[in-house]
Amino acid sequence: MSENNNVIKDKSELLFLYESSYSMPNGDPFTGEQRYDEETKKILVSDVRIKRFIRDFLEGQGQNIYVSDKTGAGKTSAAGVIKYLFEKSFKCEITDVEQLLKKCIDVRLFGGIATLKDAESKVKIEKKEYKLENAHTQFTGPVQFSLLNPSLNKVNMRIHQNTTHFTSSEDKKQGSIGTTTLVPYSLIQIHGWINPLSAIETEMTTDDEATMIKALWHSVNGINTRTKHSDSVFVVQVIYANNYDKIYGIDRLIEIKAKDEQKTEEAFRSRDDFNIDFSKFSEKVKSEKVKEIRYYTEINELDKQFRKELDLDDDSYEITVDEHKISVSKFNVK
Repeated sequence: MSENNNVIKDKSELLFLYESSYSMPNGDPFTGEQRYDEETKKILVSDVRIKRFIRDFLEGQGQNIYVSDKTGAGKTSAAGVIKYLFEKSFKCEITDVEQLLKKCIDVRLFGGIATLKDAESKVKIEKKEYKLENAHTQFTGPVQFSLLNPSLNKVNMRIHQNTTHFTSSEDKKQGSIGTTTLVPYSLIQIHGWINPLSAIETEMTTDDEATMIKALWHSVNGINTRTKHSDSVFVVQVIYANNYDKIYGIDRLIEIKAKDEQKTEEAFRSRDDFNIDFSKFSEKVKSEKVKEIRYYTEINELDKQFRKELDLDDDSYEITVDEHKISVSKFNVK
């Protein structure tokens, strides 16, 4: 158990909004098509996709990542990755697997598991054999995201065909034609939460928390693939006064409303078509259950609108509700 004074102590919830146009934000690995709820007509993005965004960004920044496919061992081989980290990242100095995993920021954030067989816990490097301790280790991550996160707007999927230049086999005379579905426009809301009790076990710190928010924002902005090109729009964290506090249905409080009442959500093609409505959200967070609100956006009009909904003027960073004070601040994602 950690004695680090910077370990996360407060329970909180996150809402992250990002938009994507003519893309496939999160394909289903079994069908190759965008995840979609046919009942609600909303697209879905999995927690695995969001964690992958964050992991890839952090790994690119030089952080040690446990669930990685860049170790040469394959991300499905726990023994291979642990051996790689033991040898390459930690220079054979950390023989305790539990401590080794906690040196990886994605384990401190999202948890991790290692179940090495006895033979796998014996590592031979340059003719010297090491015995890894605590080879059966499991952490539940303090940071979790909803299993599937729906878009705020309804979507009508569009069929898209594309061709390949190269043939698939020698007997083919020309490239193939592929068909897939695309999302014309979606504003996706990701719902997450941070549990301080799990943070004690993984030793997730406030620095880790700030790094994760930065990674979340920039990873979505920097996706280098034509099917997932996206833009971060808004992120907010609600920090509770007590670790048993919770606002019911916080992920259902931010809404969108068409600027033109004749235009349906399925016809939205950009933020110019609708307004983001924070009124229900701001009403609920002005509560004794909340002690702090952190947010970030690079869209000035959205910043002003959010602060207005919270009854904040340009120079104020505190809300008072029946003598209960709630501080408001902006994330630093630079």
